[in-house]
Amino acid sequence: MKRQSQNLRVSLLRWAWLGSLLLLGIAAQSFGQGCSQCLDNTRATPPAVQAAYRKAIYLLGGTGAALFVAGTLLIRRER
Repeated sequence: MKRQSQNLRVSLLRWAWLGSLLLLGIAAQSFGQGCSQCLDNTRATPPAVQAAYRKAIYLLGGTGAALFVAGTLLIRRER
């Protein structure tokens, strides 16, 4: 029974690697809007709004990183 469970884990791990590699391959084909478009829009804004944008970037990045770490810890906790 233990051997079968181990084989299932190895199989799931291989599928997870394959899926992540496919997602990375697809993501390489997508192009972001780029900062040049944002730069033109933010130059006309007051300095206080520009500072708020910079803070929002850190907030959004920190939230994404926290969700990633929390998800990783939840997945790794099963062991």
